[in-house]
Amino acid sequence: MKRNLNIIGPQIRRLRNAMGWSQNYLAIKLQLLGMETATRKKVAKIESREVWVSDDDLLFISRVLRVDLSQLFPPKIFGARHLYDAICEAKESRFGCLIPALFFCPELGARVLDFASIVSVV
Repeated sequence: MKRNLNIIGPQIRRLRNAMGWSQNYLAIKLQLLGMETATRKKVAKIESREVWVSDDDLLFISRVLRVDLSQLFPPKIFGARHLYDAICEAKESRFGCLIPALFFCPELGARVLDFASIVSVV
């Protein structure tokens, strides 16, 4: 079983897609801000949770995406009674916070349902 090395990848993908940016465009924006190690491949590996993300990379990513650092983390970890358990659960989850996002973001939920109906027809 694949071990997820970060818990922010799904949120970065969601935020990047919401801005209409490609992985390459995000990497270019990160490079322009000063994150010299940013490449499309690194962005892809962060989003797919294949690499650990350093604290300075977190700062670059949050600045480029114009969000607070807390928005990079799954919302369920902030209200958790047992933080360690919540982090472990987020790492084990394939989608990070995507499933709860479907309930709290009607537009995203509607798009997923539209996509699912198209796929089921094919």
